[in-house]
Amino acid sequence: MKSKYFYIIILSAFVALFFSCDEIEGPYIKDEATIWNGKKTLILDFTGHCCGNCPRAHRTIDELIEKFGDAVVPVAVHSTYFAMPETTDTSKAFHYDFRTSFGDFWGGRDYAFGHLGEIYLPTGLVNNLNPDQVTNTNAWAGLIASVLANYPEYNIEIYPSYSNSDSLAKADIKIITNIKNHRELSLLVFIVEDGIIQWQKDYSATPNNIKEYEHNHVLRASFNGNFGDKIKDNNAETIIGDEINKSYSLKINKDWNINNCSIVAFVYDTETKEVLQAETKIVNE
Repeated sequence: MKSKYFYIIILSAFVALFFSCDEIEGPYIKDEATIWNGKKTLILDFTGHCCGNCPRAHRTIDELIEKFGDAVVPVAVHSTYFAMPETTDTSKAFHYDFRTSFGDFWGGRDYAFGHLGEIYLPTGLVNNLNPDQVTNTNAWAGLIASVLANYPEYNIEIYPSYSNSDSLAKADIKIITNIKNHRELSLLVFIVEDGIIQWQKDYSATPNNIKEYEHNHVLRASFNGNFGDKIKDNNAETIIGDEINKSYSLKINKDWNINNCSIVAFVYDTETKEVLQAETKIVNE
């Protein structure tokens, strides 16, 4: 006859097996993976359709989106002399004008330098608007990874709308405080477009001039200028749950496809120029 201790051992093993098959609720770290808490990274990709090295940056952004998903908010800012149209004849190559007033101011127009000084494309600003923080594509993944696990100080909610009758795009923005602070804040709001088929020079391709290149995340306009709006000073403490609401509207140009357009909004520290949170939302989702 088996002892009672034998049955106790069998019962204990069964209980352990049963609970080992139970699902463990997250959040948890598996294989040293980083937990994402909602902090998003803004990438301002300064680019140009006549820049043969710039498709390398476009491919880098695609890889970053594949790796980090919604944590990446890219904006392609066409600027410098590499963004200059080569002709006004729409039947010829490189006739399209991607330039914007924001891109002209920050990156430079034609052969004049912009706010960032002399820059060499492709280059970008990642979670920062400081001119001395311009980086090349090799640094972007590391910069994203360095803040990915951070808890965001703010959340941004975007409520876009579009009126066919007057071609007016509207963006209602809500900024919600997650961590109390004394920061001075600014808000910048863009409209960007995906799926623009136009010419692009690409030195890695043969031939170099690609007629039907797909341009994505293209900055079309800023709703509120080159630096945005100051939305909070640093005199009063902002507490958890505080909200700041702003509304903007913009006339859509006739050559923009509103069905491919998104609103991008981001808040940054006015003093340090650090981008604290970014968000994007399709206009006609």
